[in-house]
Amino acid sequence: MDKEGEILLKPGQQIKPYVPNEVVHQLAHNLYNLEVVSIKELNSYDDKNFHITVKDNSHLPDVNDACPFGYVMKVLNSLDSRAHNLIDAQNEMMLYLGYKGLPCPKPVKNVHGKSMSLENLKIQINEPLDVAAAKDHPTGQYIVRLLSFVPGKILHSVPYTKELFFQVGELVAKTDLALAGFKHDGIKGVDRIWNLNAVPKLTDFVYAIEDEQKRSLSVAVIDNFKSNVLPLLEPLGRGPIHGDFNEQNILVTEEEGQPGKFYLSGILDFGDVHINFYLFELAIAICYMMIECQSMNILDAPGHVLAGYNRFRLIPENEFTLLKDCIAARLSQSLVLGAYSYSQNPDPYLLTTSQRGWQCLKMLWDCPKDELHKRWREIMNSYVNC
Repeated sequence: MDKEGEILLKPGQQIKPYVPNEVVHQLAHNLYNLEVVSIKELNSYDDKNFHITVKDNSHLPDVNDACPFGYVMKVLNSLDSRAHNLIDAQNEMMLYLGYKGLPCPKPVKNVHGKSMSLENLKIQINEPLDVAAAKDHPTGQYIVRLLSFVPGKILHSVPYTKELFFQVGELVAKTDLALAGFKHDGIKGVDRIWNLNAVPKLTDFVYAIEDEQKRSLSVAVIDNFKSNVLPLLEPLGRGPIHGDFNEQNILVTEEEGQPGKFYLSGILDFGDVHINFYLFELAIAICYMMIECQSMNILDAPGHVLAGYNRFRLIPENEFTLLKDCIAARLSQSLVLGAYSYSQNPDPYLLTTSQRGWQCLKMLWDCPKDELHKRWREIMNSYVNC
């Protein structure tokens, strides 16, 4: 970090580690006394994440950490691997929310009794590197963690319904209210390119969008955020937030005896936790619900999320009036950084948002704010007497 709390990605910077399966086996054995049976790599923008199953849990350093569903090994990117205090805060936040009854992964202690360690991956590899795979990835020391695997389907994998959107709103509000009592120095002053108040910095990355019209739309959204959102933020409510309630980070489980009907059952990926405005948390969640919404009009999705959110935290008027601007800003942020990351590492996962995101952003941006507010309030009001 250049200064305390600053973890800013710079254009052209390569941060994703190279972690072949051999290293996963070695890390599991050396750090957790585990013999890996299977490895499945999970999607990630900047880190390397693996779902592993193991032969025997009984040799874990702390048998209370045993998980029957396996574990997620996380090898953090080179930027986050320098932010030890922040990663400790993420671990503590998961434990805190679990204590509060919100299901999420649990950090597993290693042979040193710690929930993370800094490892030199290069010296872990006994066989020659796959040069083609490794050449674009930095070598050096990386934070390694092991988390319990939380079973369920990711929200992205099931049909979206207004009931699920309502539950997403509830979950966002309940999480932020629970986190109001969470204290840790590691989440103070965290400055990341994925924080919503970092939207003005996206101008350094818009060159990655090749289509001129799309690039112009992104610039317009960024400029609007700078002029019409940033000056009005100071009086708004703020606190510790998850920072990335997207369709890949929310788990669902099928209702027993009701095939095809799901309920929200878990929260994943605490890699973006920090202190920020509650408005941003809500806008981020709404953004990703809109992108994959195919069962209803895209512009109606926010109303259902807001209805659930209002059950636990009534959104103030000064936040509601900025919601369109912030949703659009997050859409633009995800599209710009997705295009940039793909230019550095052409993984199709990095373009997930772009598949429907540009259409979603244009529809939202072209719709007058008054019309959106009327539409969302009518949907919210339809839940009042339910």
